[in-house]
Amino acid sequence: MKIMIMCGGRGRRLGHLTDELPKPLITLNNKTILEIKLEEYINQGFKDIIICLGYKSRLIREVVGKYSRRINIEYSDSGENAGILKRIYDARHLFDEHVLVTYGDTYTNMDLNELIDTHAKGDTDATIVTASIQNPFGLLEINSDNKVTFFKEKPILPYYIGYAILSKKALDFVPQKVVEMPDGEGLVTFYKILIAMENLGAYIHKGLQITFNTPEELKVAEKELMQFYTTTEEYHNNEK
Repeated sequence: MKIMIMCGGRGRRLGHLTDELPKPLITLNNKTILEIKLEEYINQGFKDIIICLGYKSRLIREVVGKYSRRINIEYSDSGENAGILKRIYDARHLFDEHVLVTYGDTYTNMDLNELIDTHAKGDTDATIVTASIQNPFGLLEINSDNKVTFFKEKPILPYYIGYAILSKKALDFVPQKVVEMPDGEGLVTFYKILIAMENLGAYIHKGLQITFNTPEELKVAEKELMQFYTTTEEYHNNEK
């Protein structure tokens, strides 16, 4: 199965950090998150990669081009203003019956073959990956009289983390007006359509999950990645 990496976004919440660089080329401990992702995919045996381009596409091509002897690369460019679903939809001629979609700014240590097997055993045209993340705020429910009827402090909730397996035929269900929606609106609406059809599955990831949207989150991501690799190296050394 081909992997599609979404690399077209601007990453505005990172401020000046993305004035000159697209978000997937932000470095985590001296290596871009895109390179970290590509090396993880290669290590898991995946060699067929689709890169969805947009903002600063030339820079993305330069970095991905370094891997041209190790992987088969195809590009799809929907322009800087296209939403996520539009980018996927425009690239559908490049993938086979299914494609594994990943965001260019998110890294996990997920076993992708296990994800593919789980999807294959299911009966849905799409499977999205979720992880349990602690909400930093208290969660409330308020009735029409403005009285609090429910309160839970910092609940742990399932979140979509930007990985999914989509079948090409699932995209046939999407009206063109949904495809053209900006940013992530189209993708969310697409998932809602599949939910209404009882056609969206979930895969629960319990391992490392790193993403960032602000400079503060970038600092946390760097620490988490360094801690993960340090712990993994210590584990392998102890196993020897």
